[in-house]
Amino acid sequence: MLLILLTAAAYFYFNWQYFRAVKTIGQPPRLRIWLILTSFVGNYLFFYVCSVLEFPLILNWFLFAFLLFFETLLYTKGAGRCALFCTLTGINYGLAANIFCRSVVAIVMNQPLQSFDNHTSSVANLKGLPVCLGFLLAGMVMQVLRRPCFIGRLQLILKHPRHHAFLLEMMAGLFFYLFLNLLLYSTPLNDPVLKIWSLKSCLFSVVGFYIAVRYTVRICELDDYREKNRQMEQELKKCQWEEEHLRIQAALDALTGLYNRQAAEETIAAMMEQKIGFTLCFLDLDGLKNVNDQYGHEEGDRYILTAIEEIQRVCRSGDTLFRYGGDEFLLVFAGMTAGTAIQRAEAINRALRTLETGGAFSYPLSLSYGIVENTQFPDWKRMIEEADRRMYEQKRQKSASRDSNA
Repeated sequence: MLLILLTAAAYFYFNWQYFRAVKTIGQPPRLRIWLILTSFVGNYLFFYVCSVLEFPLILNWFLFAFLLFFETLLYTKGAGRCALFCTLTGINYGLAANIFCRSVVAIVMNQPLQSFDNHTSSVANLKGLPVCLGFLLAGMVMQVLRRPCFIGRLQLILKHPRHHAFLLEMMAGLFFYLFLNLLLYSTPLNDPVLKIWSLKSCLFSVVGFYIAVRYTVRICELDDYREKNRQMEQELKKCQWEEEHLRIQAALDALTGLYNRQAAEETIAAMMEQKIGFTLCFLDLDGLKNVNDQYGHEEGDRYILTAIEEIQRVCRSGDTLFRYGGDEFLLVFAGMTAGTAIQRAEAINRALRTLETGGAFSYPLSLSYGIVENTQFPDWKRMIEEADRRMYEQKRQKSASRDSNA
């Protein structure tokens, strides 16, 4: 009777540590004590009935594995993968501990393994002590497995469903390997080799389980690293895109959408450095200040946008227009001579005068320009200064002509 009570206490210890490990792995909201107590009573009654009916150890542990799985499934509220992992972990270590203790006691007492099977009606049956020690050892193992390092590994594996198949197959294979070793308890031979083989099977199962878990953890960690790298690459691309977007936005004029002065100078400097032939046209809208003063800045903006539209009509695909200042623009004609550029500038003025005479505007529209070829200048600054000077020279000539006509 004392041994039965000690065995019950040892199994309760194993059962309690097992479900605490399940809680840590599956992380349910609370420890369901009523279910743990119910499972203890049910499982211990199951073992008792199996002993009374003298079920073969293979059938005994096979039925217990299914019983433990359904209890774990109920405890985890239907989390099948988690329940299966926990069940195979508990059943592997529980069975390994029981076989280990039976084999050690058989060696110490110099008794055949058959003396520790499930034939409890036989006076030669000695399974009580190793079973008690087995459950005690299994409980201690489950308590060790509740350490954060091991629990963290199983939780990591559970987050990677595509690697579950390998580990589950390994765990099931190890269980059936131990399962088949229970056949040794049907032989009456008192052979030390069989007992050592049984011990070796326990150690092999435990080590194999550890290696399978470690291997799967490494694969999952590699997946995490790949995912982190992918996220970092996406974040880097996003940052690069945002940086490029900000750079472009900083280089664009808000009103016209054209590249601004900084972009113009950088572009012209780069073309000069690469010795690309082009003609620079410095454009300035005539009378924009008077329009702003007389009609308001909204009408002044209309003047600017209308002029830009006409300027872009004479541009080719390789030409670039920049807003250099309030009413100043730089137009880069790639591979064009100054004479052709002058013709394009005059065409713009004719188009603007047409809009004026057509009644769309109540004030004159025109622009002044200064045109230079880059081959005539050693650096981009002097070239822009010369184009600016020529533009102002033309503007003064227009002003003088208006004054003489007046």
